[in-house]
Amino acid sequence: MADHSALLPSVSFSWCDQVGRRLASHQPETVYYAASTIKLGIALAVGRAVAAGDLSLRSVYGATRSFEGASGERFCLTGDHLDPEFPADGTDLSVADLCRLMISRSSNEATNILLGAVGIDAVAQVFADLRLESTRVERLIGDPAAQDEGLTNETTAGDLTKLMRATVTGDLGPGRDVPRDVVSLFVEALEAQTIPPIGRSLASGIRWGSKSGEVPGYRHDVAFIGDPGSEDCRYLAVCTQGYEENAADEVIAGLVAALGLGGN
Repeated sequence: MADHSALLPSVSFSWCDQVGRRLASHQPETVYYAASTIKLGIALAVGRAVAAGDLSLRSVYGATRSFEGASGERFCLTGDHLDPEFPADGTDLSVADLCRLMISRSSNEATNILLGAVGIDAVAQVFADLRLESTRVERLIGDPAAQDEGLTNETTAGDLTKLMRATVTGDLGPGRDVPRDVVSLFVEALEAQTIPPIGRSLASGIRWGSKSGEVPGYRHDVAFIGDPGSEDCRYLAVCTQGYEENAADEVIAGLVAALGLGGN
């Protein structure tokens, strides 16, 4: 990940209809560090593993903050990477619990546990099936050795709308659907999003769910807007670079208003 203090300000967005057709956009193929938006891809890989019978929503893993990194050495999440509300080490957590924590609260601990369960290759296969040309997951969250090797996680606003649509419809291509109970879990978690730059900018009464992502210098959000699966559902992704958090949120709110979705 680049030194955020040297980042030039940049904003990209993609606004799509219920079948993924682009209605409006600005530089939707610009590549950004993905931050936590990449967790949608991990969720979909979990859904595929459940469909294949390799994993169950009831499968249990022990809570941990320690993981095996790309170098083979273990590392511990520290500082801003930690979820202060994550259960104590050894606490039993189901895959369903972990998905909720990964999506709604963006828990990095839950993310790394699930990524360890399905594997990076499974996430890459999801991206390939969705024909995402610029999105990649190469490392666990907070793996210092992987970062030193230049491994990173990247995406674009255009790819994020495709990821969100797949997450709330379960459609990964012919014969690759995510089970309905898993999709329902994902939608529930997205609607419980605790950091919602898009959602808080929408007019009251509009249904939405989102997955945001932020690290210093980057702040993104991708949302479904409307009832998932309905003809009126829309998908909006906004990626920002080089802004402080409040300024990025103002940019996102301004875009929501420009699309005619903002509150008074």
